Amino acid sequence: AVTSSGMRALYVSVGDDPFELLKKGFAAVAKELGTFATLDQKKLPPSVNEFGWCTWDAFYSKVTPQGVIDGVTSLREAGVPPRNLILDDGWQEVSPTPPDWLDTTETRSELARIVLYPVNLIFGILSSLVERFYDLYVSKAHHGSIPNKIWSFLSRTVLKSQLWSYFDNETDFGRQLSGFDPNHKFQPGDDGYEGGLKGLVSVLKDKLGLKRVYCWHALHGYWRGVDPELGKSFGVNVTNVHPKASSHLLSIEPQLEWDTVSLFGVGLITDPLDLAVFYANLHAPLVEAGIDGVKVDVQSGVSAVGGGVGGGPHLARIYTEAMEKSVSLHFTTKDGAANCINCMCHSTENLYRHKITSIARASDDFYPRRPESHTVHIVNVAYNSLFMGEICLPDWDMFHSKHESAELHAAARAIGGCPVYVSDAPGNHDAALLKRLVLPDGSVLRAKLPGRPTRDCLFNDVGRDANSVLKIWNQNTYGGVVGAFHVQGVAWNFDTHENEVLGTSYPDLIASVKPHDVESLRDTNGPFVGFRHRTGSIEILPNGHFPMNDQISHRGWEIFTIVPLQVANDGISWAPIGLADMLNTGGAILQTGNIEQPIQNGEGTKPKRAYVESRGPGLFVSYAKPSPDRILIEDGNNLLNLSFLYDEGSGKLSFMLPNENSQTGSHKVYIEWD
Repeated sequence: AVTSSGMRALYVSVGDDPFELLKKGFAAVAKELGTFATLDQKKLPPSVNEFGWCTWDAFYSKVTPQGVIDGVTSLREAGVPPRNLILDDGWQEVSPTPPDWLDTTETRSELARIVLYPVNLIFGILSSLVERFYDLYVSKAHHGSIPNKIWSFLSRTVLKSQLWSYFDNETDFGRQLSGFDPNHKFQPGDDGYEGGLKGLVSVLKDKLGLKRVYCWHALHGYWRGVDPELGKSFGVNVTNVHPKASSHLLSIEPQLEWDTVSLFGVGLITDPLDLAVFYANLHAPLVEAGIDGVKVDVQSGVSAVGGGVGGGPHLARIYTEAMEKSVSLHFTTKDGAANCINCMCHSTENLYRHKITSIARASDDFYPRRPESHTVHIVNVAYNSLFMGEICLPDWDMFHSKHESAELHAAARAIGGCPVYVSDAPGNHDAALLKRLVLPDGSVLRAKLPGRPTRDCLFNDVGRDANSVLKIWNQNTYGGVVGAFHVQGVAWNFDTHENEVLGTSYPDLIASVKPHDVESLRDTNGPFVGFRHRTGSIEILPNGHFPMNDQISHRGWEIFTIVPLQVANDGISWAPIGLADMLNTGGAILQTGNIEQPIQNGEGTKPKRAYVESRGPGLFVSYAKPSPDRILIEDGNNLLNLSFLYDEGSGKLSFMLPNENSQTGSHKVYIEWD
């Protein structure tokens, strides 16, 4: 819609297909604004199809080269070789120099803990009373309330120096980028790593099988921007800005009024030409070291501090344009895909600037020590993907494979269409779970689209209403997949500014999954075959509205693979399903053909034949009626017989696919009936 003054303020579209509306709507807005491109106009980097490891939750900013080597080696030895590495926070040169490279765990979002350090220094024996005051009255107080105003005043006066000590000793939030080269841990020398960052990258790629190494950095350099002294050293003006968060932001997170940026300022570069120089210097050492890409964090944090320097949208524009130009120059694949993960970029000021980068985090962090965060994480990504998935491929973040919620996270990643990577500490893996996501060559069976909620739960409150199951659909090369998740019991509380546990004991819920929950199957009338991952059961679904009902326990899940059933004129039925032990079973299928009818030739009648090309190794399952007479697999120029199992009652046909041949890759299999 256009206002009377000609300002482009709102786009409205009406229709009965929500997913088509989103696709057309974003395409129209992108064309009108000219400031961003939609996902279907971008190229995805190959990293999205291979397993990765991130150093963050394994080491936090205490990461070292030896820790990186240990982490990659450990996963290789577990049988799940990573092909991608994200070297997260902890490799850059920053000031003030950390007293130690901190195990910050989850203090990045635990602003309430700020109180503990200063009150212990100032109030001594009264610290427990002050802490109690903060906990009872300040931490959950609304912006503008009396407790909020009292604490805001104290943080800028008697507590300010103690708060600085807290941030310096307990977090990395108070630091600024002070140099472009890697810090001493990643430099050659007595206290660094032999060969420096470049030597580490060589070891990772040449000896440990990595294909790509990404490095983390903030959009504006580091958490509190750039040290003005660094700016002077390369002829760029850095302004230390003391922004005031907007009333809207403070209504959501009142603690922003006494975070490091508000209290001590942020070093910003406000000239586009200076930003080009900054990014050239920031990325040059990474290119020299053989780094392949970057994870660019704190993006919405930059757009939130634009007051007095042109505004948030302006700041987001000039920073994002400089970043994408540098990524395009230094970190793109041969076909032009950008090796970049955008992170914490949910504001429209950021999203509407992503012209070439094609991946974006769609959630808050994975928090291993916050049990209430895990179901909410999955809910947030699924619904955020409706919006963000039209601009970038949503990144679901890392997770721990050995964790009470590991299966829940793994199942969500399997059907999310997203990159798959973990942040396990060395030696702390659930190899069996990871092997349901990762093939022996390090590749993953990624679904084709961003995973999004099914139509019938778009407007359900799946975390709060006590009745609804979250269903997420996606598409594979053949057929589709639906994940069902019982994620009731936790929801965001706008009064306390945190996730609220609504209950810990919920009854089982019934998930009703239909073929037409998969949007790409809605033009197919049926019949279909449905496969449940956890039980391995198969059933015939005569039409797109026929349900598979499953009882899901609290924090439980099930994955349903749904494929069209081929029925030949003579009654032979066939449907390839995929690798039974992989969470995205159907993601293994690369190609399939229709049942071929018998052909008369000089050598007699050729048998009826079905064909499927699949990844391997593993147990391949399918549906067939009647039992085939033989199964053949290509081996070079030969066809070899494969033994198979057949269940007459269910029609379940299964056979083992061997390891893939490095020359021929995937397996070509023929099912024959005489």
